[in-house]
Amino acid sequence: MAYTNFMDAFRGPGGGFGKQSWLRAVQHYSPRQIKVALQQQARHNNASIGWRLREQHMRGTPGMGNPDTGYINPGNPLGRFQGPHGNLGRKAYQAARDSGLYKLDDLPDLARQSGMFLPEGAQSQWEMDMAEKYKEEKFESDPNFSSTGAQVGTNAMGVLSAKDPNAGKTGSTSDLKRTNRLQIKSLNI
Repeated sequence: MAYTNFMDAFRGPGGGFGKQSWLRAVQHYSPRQIKVALQQQARHNNASIGWRLREQHMRGTPGMGNPDTGYINPGNPLGRFQGPHGNLGRKAYQAARDSGLYKLDDLPDLARQSGMFLPEGAQSQWEMDMAEKYKEEKFESDPNFSSTGAQVGTNAMGVLSAKDPNAGKTGSTSDLKRTNRLQIKSLNI
């Protein structure tokens, strides 16, 4: 089965790709996406690419680099992972993520630099990966643990509650306010 991508819709009358193919495609896709799709067509299908197209449009546009040698084109960092629809789909996203070449946090920005975006499936996968990466550690259910750092004691009903170490003898805020006023008076503020 021959390789197909979005550029198949823009083939010329002879079945190859010419300047008109580029001009029609650029109305819907970025030049970077088009160049990578043409490179993929040439690589997988030995597609014919006209010299005017090469000279006038493809030259100077960042492509996919060289997947065989590992060269990454800095102007199109994720170009070699571009999917057949011209973006970083779920499979292409997973390939880029698993390559170990990029930080997970940077993948959506790198896709934008490459003229692509993450479609719904890839975007939701990226969000799940980010949630996994930054998930909060779950603490054991320790009755003496308090997220405020205050010591835990028992209130009148026998329920564990946090005691404010700065509160007065009765635990009221008025005791705390009175203490603060005395400190302020002693400092002559």
